[in-house]
Amino acid sequence: MKASIGTEAARRRATGQRIREWRQRRALSQSTVARAADITQASLSNYETGKRDLPLATLLNLAAALDVPVGDLISTPDVIVVRDSRLGSAVHTLTRRPDLVSAVTGNEATAAAAS
Repeated sequence: MKASIGTEAARRRATGQRIREWRQRRALSQSTVARAADITQASLSNYETGKRDLPLATLLNLAAALDVPVGDLISTPDVIVVRDSRLGSAVHTLTRRPDLVSAVTGNEATAAAAS
């Protein structure tokens, strides 16, 4: 149990450090980023130092405010976040129906391989 708590704290600190690094790369103040992400400067400071857990909605807002992919903030560059329900529905349908991929990509070989 203690190792898990230590791991979570390390993860929070690492994520916070990446947020701070991107903010500094963009030459933005904490107050500017916090305002754009619709949080307080104190909250941003707590996220950057790893003192608080970062809710997903806030993570998405911070990524938008910093103009970086979410994956770069959580050190998982291949994360795909689907926010729009229509897009989410389309992705869900495509994962269940690979035969439809050709309709989207125009690639007949993909559809044949999926069959």
